[in-house]
Amino acid sequence: MIDLKPDYFINTIYDIDFSVLKINKINTLLIDIDNTIIPFKTLLIDDKVIDWIKLLKKEGFKLCLVSNAYPRRAQIIAGRLDVPVIYMAKKPFKKGVVDSLKLLNSKNDESILVGDQIFTDIFAARLAGVKCILVEPISTSDFFMTKIYRIFEFFVKRNLKKEKMK
Repeated sequence: MIDLKPDYFINTIYDIDFSVLKINKINTLLIDIDNTIIPFKTLLIDDKVIDWIKLLKKEGFKLCLVSNAYPRRAQIIAGRLDVPVIYMAKKPFKKGVVDSLKLLNSKNDESILVGDQIFTDIFAARLAGVKCILVEPISTSDFFMTKIYRIFEFFVKRNLKKEKMK
């Protein structure tokens, strides 16, 4: 049975405590795109996200976007953020996560996936053996299948407690 409980459950990417990651020997962040760093279907990247990515790089983290998004959109976003991307990652399967680890030459025990969905992001992270951070979705706009998943997520999330990373 796959454990769907994330290692951390926080409101936004900006609540990620880099010092906690470093203490836990995490040097690689695998980051979902849609409703994690930008709203679904948009190409607009908030300056705050750009600054956050720059800060992660400055702190020495290896980064890769891991998304089920189509190639063109994912590549445009990755290009604007100047980070590699695994698109059409087929989450909840682990292939996209494993491919991102290979791309970055990272180990699963030193990596963490950041995403907004339990049944895709958290599930894929667990299958690949990486830690995971669940954030609240930044938009209510979603892919039609995701809207169905969100109903089930409601029941799982109501038992999760949000708290600062420790």
